[in-house]
Amino acid sequence: MSWMRYVAVALINTVGVVVGIILVPTPQLVLAQSSPNTPEIEYRIDESSLYDEPSEVVSPESNITSTELPTPQSLEDLYRLREQLKANLEKVSGSPDISSLEAWQYELQLQQYQTRLRALRQTEIRIQREEEAAKLWEQVTQLASLAVATGKETPPDWETAQNFWVQAIDTLRQIPSETFLTQQAIEKIVEYQGYLAIATYERAIVQSEIKDQPTPQKDSQYSVDVPQFPGFEMYADTNRDGMISESDEVRPTQWSLSTGPLMLFNNDDDDRDGFPDWKDQIVNGKYDSEDLAEVHFKVSPEYQGSEIFISTDTQAKPFVNIFQKTAGGWVPVDLTGEKALTYNQDIILGVEAKQFADQNWTGLVRLTAVARRENQEIASDSIQIGVAPWMMSPNTAAVSEVHVSDRGANREFITQVKQVVEPSGATTKVTQGETAWMQDTTEIGYVQFPHENTLKSYPVALQGNRSGESDDYAQSLMTRNFGSFEVGEPRSLDVVNQGLDWYSNLEVTPPLSNYPMGRIYYGKAEEETLHPNVVQFLKAQQVQGPPIEIDTSWLMVRHVSEIINFIPSQTGEPLLLIVSPKAGVELIEELAEKGYEGAAINRGLSTQTTVRAALNNRLLVQHNLQLQREKIDPLLKKLKRELNLDEDQIVEVPVLFGYSGYAWWPNLINVVSVNGELLAPNPRGALIDGRDYAQEDFKRRLVVAGLNVNFLDDSYYQELKGDLYTGTNTTREGSQQPFWNALPTSLK
Repeated sequence: MSWMRYVAVALINTVGVVVGIILVPTPQLVLAQSSPNTPEIEYRIDESSLYDEPSEVVSPESNITSTELPTPQSLEDLYRLREQLKANLEKVSGSPDISSLEAWQYELQLQQYQTRLRALRQTEIRIQREEEAAKLWEQVTQLASLAVATGKETPPDWETAQNFWVQAIDTLRQIPSETFLTQQAIEKIVEYQGYLAIATYERAIVQSEIKDQPTPQKDSQYSVDVPQFPGFEMYADTNRDGMISESDEVRPTQWSLSTGPLMLFNNDDDDRDGFPDWKDQIVNGKYDSEDLAEVHFKVSPEYQGSEIFISTDTQAKPFVNIFQKTAGGWVPVDLTGEKALTYNQDIILGVEAKQFADQNWTGLVRLTAVARRENQEIASDSIQIGVAPWMMSPNTAAVSEVHVSDRGANREFITQVKQVVEPSGATTKVTQGETAWMQDTTEIGYVQFPHENTLKSYPVALQGNRSGESDDYAQSLMTRNFGSFEVGEPRSLDVVNQGLDWYSNLEVTPPLSNYPMGRIYYGKAEEETLHPNVVQFLKAQQVQGPPIEIDTSWLMVRHVSEIINFIPSQTGEPLLLIVSPKAGVELIEELAEKGYEGAAINRGLSTQTTVRAALNNRLLVQHNLQLQREKIDPLLKKLKRELNLDEDQIVEVPVLFGYSGYAWWPNLINVVSVNGELLAPNPRGALIDGRDYAQEDFKRRLVVAGLNVNFLDDSYYQELKGDLYTGTNTTREGSQQPFWNALPTSLK
């Protein structure tokens, strides 16, 4: 049996005193012999890393000897390879023996262990890419089947078939390169382009056979969709004024984010039964009916005696519920073509979505009405409706409610929050027994929709994907006009990356010149990023994109909120707060120069030390200056370019970071803006003449903001390597500007 050897590593505090010893596992120099029936993997050690040079990335396949599995040819082969690599790592675990190796041998063994671990991680990355490719291939297969089926309908719907072929080709192009399916994807693109050409040709033939219709002489900024059968016309809130009138009879030929009727993903709980309203497929009274997108349907007397059926395009059918308003209330509409509508000369339909747009659905539905008499189709009309997107609330928006959990030793903190928040016009919601990390588990955004010449909005909570954590918090918020939904499922990530899917790693900027509704950003660590399903969902909303990826690989919990934040200012321009390790070093140097070397910092925390001890830790100082050069300065250049920020909008905040990526003192980036008040962690800086030097420095830097800064005691969260930002959450008011009038420049 092979034994793991261990390196004894001293834990040294900032004063240089040894406070403990840990044992770090490292594999032996010589691999144990495997049993005859167990294939063994040989690993090469790149010794260049011993001389501070970048180590070579070794492909897992290149580490297999001639007796090993052949180069993986399928996803199943990769699964087997992964299990084999895991088994080899397990073989080197066991009782430590630290008596026989020199220090240089420990380093060499550690390189060997890291090489094995790299091989395993590279295999896992390859598996993820192959699984993504397989999922996309499955979507392509479904789209192609729908395209074929639509082309065979009577009569064929060539426009829909054309759209399906376009989606199939686009999905094929998303299959990552250098996967098992790459070559097949290339071949299918060529094949499907031929089918697309056929559908395009057939559609053109059908359109050429339609007789020209007179165009209504009404002002319009878009081409007009003219009904083929006057007296048999569907119309909805095309102009988005919240009412249906004659002006809505002028319809765009194609729905877009800027024009055409909207429907809601009906995810609130108007009947208070604990379930979102879209799930029950009924209309729960007056409030629920207000969440329906109405479609009015004029039927002239000449169609008396005919049967009228409603259908949707195949792709959208699973994602919508449709109702008809009758004398007895709203009743579900049959979409199978077997049951006709209740006949009336003025039919009213109500449409609700069962989800937002995502990678599986564009969020668009084409509603088609057909009149039949004696099994013969005598008239038809159709209309397109799109689901309103989910939008994130920036940290600068007005706050209606601050959320905090009573879980943990934080009673004094809750009292302080109430004292600051409630005079500002917001309320404090103390949630019983939920996770202490309110921001991590739920992202509270909002939706907008027109209603009777006004703009209505209500908050909608996106539930987190936190493996092993209870996330009832988001669902507990759901009530009348407060929605809740989820995207994706918790996934298994290695321990260093498990925080990537938490929503302190998902933020949005305030409104900016090119992004009137803000622009989303999130953290990325090497090959891992925010949950892929969530990323695809965010991209599908469009109005706050495209999202920006920010490198958080150097942070302990990988959260982008630890690096940058936005706050409002009295100038009307938002301010970007960005961490500055360089400014952190300068702050303690400034204290030393003024003769305060013996002053305590991190006062009252388990990490309390002195200015002198911090400066004497030269490795810590060098580490932070290196972070500034290699991480923060390039990020700042990127943000200026991507967000078009001016120098006077940027505030550098002094923060020191430990080697493992944690804030070495309370991180003042993690503030919460509430209606002119700023909730800030108490930095517990050096006390000079009874005043906290770090607090005074921070307030000087924020003078331009015009905010009242309140330093709260969040030591309970700080000792857990968190802060008041992750320990709270906020419900913020939606933008007063309709998203359809404030699209990003790229969409205009």
